[in-house]
Amino acid sequence: MTAKNDQVAVVTGGNSGIGEAISKFLAKRNFTVVVAGRRSEENERVVDEIASAGGPSAQAKNADVSREADCQKLIGDCLSDHGRLDLLVNNAGIGGKGPLVETSTEDFDQVMKTNLYGPYWCAREAFRAMQDQDPNSDTGLRGGILNISSVCGLDAWAGVGMYAASKHGLVGLTRSLAEEGGEAGIRVAAICPAMVATPMTGVSGEEYISPEDIATTVGYLLDLGPAAWPREIAIPRRSAE
Repeated sequence: MTAKNDQVAVVTGGNSGIGEAISKFLAKRNFTVVVAGRRSEENERVVDEIASAGGPSAQAKNADVSREADCQKLIGDCLSDHGRLDLLVNNAGIGGKGPLVETSTEDFDQVMKTNLYGPYWCAREAFRAMQDQDPNSDTGLRGGILNISSVCGLDAWAGVGMYAASKHGLVGLTRSLAEEGGEAGIRVAAICPAMVATPMTGVSGEEYISPEDIATTVGYLLDLGPAAWPREIAIPRRSAE
């Protein structure tokens, strides 16, 4: 999926951490990027920085992916504003740590609404639009949906029950939709990193994966030929405990 000037991407949680790195990476590849998130000022900041770097026009959109109506409006507005959607990156997410016995149903609902329902709602709307688009002349694909999951979506440890449940669900959703996407010409894959140095995790240093590493992985997936069909890519940390 080599980017052309008329390709459009939506990045949820695109105003910080992994999402910001992906938004700026895609802009450098000439995507028109819709930077979506709950914090309007941060959305606008990323859009302004893309413009200052000489990137194509980007767009800020306020959206809370834990709300179905926001997800529907986000994808619908993209189609109305730009006429198509070539790439959806479901990146928005929240943590959910602590012993399960100390959590509440409200806690669980919020993690699931953000980390699993949100990607489901956005992917559903995006897939519906993409399957009716003309295929890319270079790849024969109609679009792509990339879900930012976690190694907690492939394994689990004590104290991350809610988060792991949401990310396991996201990997399952990805695998199923990847099979449906094979028939429709829509690439669907999950990126599953270990601890990334972001404002959400609160960690920093060379021993942690950088947001730019995840953006580079997005680029790898975009550059694959149409016969290559990975459903997920795990990115563990070197010497991680």
